[in-house]
Amino acid sequence: MSVNEIINDSKEKILKYRYILIAILAIIIILLIIFIVVIIKVNNNKNINDKIIADKQEEEKNIMLVELENKRKEEEERAREKQEEENAKGIIYLTFDDGPSLDTTPKILEILERKNVKATFFVLHYSDKNAELVKKEVEKKHTIALHGYTHTYSEVYSSADTCIENFRKIQEQVFQTTGIKSNIIRFPGGSSNTVSRKYCQGVMTELSNRVLEEGFKYFDWNVDSDDAGHAKNSEDIYNNVTSKIKESRSNVVLMHDFAGNEKTVNALERIIDYGIENGYVFRKITDETPMVRHSVNN
Repeated sequence: MSVNEIINDSKEKILKYRYILIAILAIIIILLIIFIVVIIKVNNNKNINDKIIADKQEEEKNIMLVELENKRKEEEERAREKQEEENAKGIIYLTFDDGPSLDTTPKILEILERKNVKATFFVLHYSDKNAELVKKEVEKKHTIALHGYTHTYSEVYSSADTCIENFRKIQEQVFQTTGIKSNIIRFPGGSSNTVSRKYCQGVMTELSNRVLEEGFKYFDWNVDSDDAGHAKNSEDIYNNVTSKIKESRSNVVLMHDFAGNEKTVNALERIIDYGIENGYVFRKITDETPMVRHSVNN
């Protein structure tokens, strides 16, 4: 082999090795780039995850602070209410059965809001349209209580199980509407009703004990407006209520917000004014409210 051939062969080998070296360097650079990209991505993901965790922790902290603040306000409000109750002649609990209704309930809510009074609504099964009224009652911080899925005595009082199921059904509807599981009930006709004898002897005696075992609290009334009975006008209702309110006790007033009950609407503001002017305070029924009950007659 000539010297030129040897030189040329050497040059080719050098070029070949150079290309191989360049290729190796390129691969190394690519791998380094990929590694750097992966590291950056991992760091970014870590930063994102850290931010998500930090945001979640901050959100939980804020929720906890809000809950603590709400609890503090509730305690202050309850302390204020307790002081008012101690200084008052008595307590008036306005309660409304058989609603909600599209014409009567909004008018009652408007009066209660204007007078800054909270009340208790013992609701029956309601339509989707009337569900908005139940939501509004909750929004305005009134108590939603249970009167039954039906008010038909023959269905309600055919047995104790049937009656309890009647409350369970309306309880579920209220829960689906508001997210609140209400345990406060009022028997159709009250616990002292005698109409239940026609359908099941002794059913009220059994129910008055069983509902308590089932976790309910039931409330009757000791002031009857008679707006679903003999009261002919708002003046009758006003007189019925104001004449029966007594000092130094819990006065649970029975009224109704069924459709067309204008006489109760027209009496309501005067009743509230009477209570305030005569030193009473108005409250809604809660789980802590002592039960007001009738004597059982069946």
